Amino acid sequence: MLGLMLAIGPAAAQQAPAPTGPVVDMDTVQVTGEQPGPGLWKVTAPQGHVLWILGTVSPLPSGVQWRSDEVERTIAGVDHVLGDPGFSLDAKIGVFKGLTLLPLAMKTARDPQGRTLDQILPAATYARWLGLKQTYLGNDRGVEKDRPLVASGRLYQAFLKRNGLRDGKQVKEALGRAYKARDLKPEDVQVKLKVDDIRGTLKELQATEVDDRACFERTLDTVEFQAPVLRERANAWALGDVAALRRLSGSAMAQTCRELLQDSAFVRRRGWSDMPQQVRTRWLQGVDAALTHHAGTFATVPVSLLLGEGYLDALVQRGYQVEAPPE
Repeated sequence: MLGLMLAIGPAAAQQAPAPTGPVVDMDTVQVTGEQPGPGLWKVTAPQGHVLWILGTVSPLPSGVQWRSDEVERTIAGVDHVLGDPGFSLDAKIGVFKGLTLLPLAMKTARDPQGRTLDQILPAATYARWLGLKQTYLGNDRGVEKDRPLVASGRLYQAFLKRNGLRDGKQVKEALGRAYKARDLKPEDVQVKLKVDDIRGTLKELQATEVDDRACFERTLDTVEFQAPVLRERANAWALGDVAALRRLSGSAMAQTCRELLQDSAFVRRRGWSDMPQQVRTRWLQGVDAALTHHAGTFATVPVSLLLGEGYLDALVQRGYQVEAPPE
């Protein structure tokens, strides 16, 4: 649960483009079958070393099978792989201790004061929630006891499933097979959030007040209005439509959730604020080292970071030549 509350960052920043108005056409045609996905961005250092970047998106059409031939050929020609940008908890606990902490972790999903959603949310917001909950979650009464951030996450996952969308697991699995075939292990370039006392941290998180209503309302906007936009972006990735990906690279929903957590006292006390900048800096450091020491490197980065948050622009500013895939 600690990971869920803190993982509203780059990995989640792909979830939903910014709402653009009351889009209600739910009949957007969904791409199916075997599709190529986008081409690769090519980053060349002055000495000639090359970094190939696959932009990733989540969710993707559930009926699509990714044709990964081009990416597999590229991976076969590199000698290094960079892992995804992001952050992770640095808490070394064994399996047994993890099991003993599970009940405590689950409590962090509930409101510290024991309130239900109807007691936390404004009346108009709660009325919207009830309508969408009935559509996607049915008569689930347990979710009413969850924090707004957790409840909205459950609603969002049910919404994706209903609309023929899923996470990018098949892409990760295909890449994993390609890495294994070449005996390559991605270099970990994530920012590590050190946790010395996991039990104490969970107890503190359980008692922490987080005003997550802004995130909750943005998620309701996405579920109510944005199915066609999410489908369009998922289709654009499957078909390799870079121009459409560029147009749809916004991530306002995830930014809202991320920012509210970063502003909480819980995060500030641990020096975990400004995580997007820390993640970006760490990834760029990894790129610099890779392009210095390796002739060929492969990396995956969410499209929302490449285009929406300026990772490609940062590479240009560092003196690298960046070539986009054909549009």
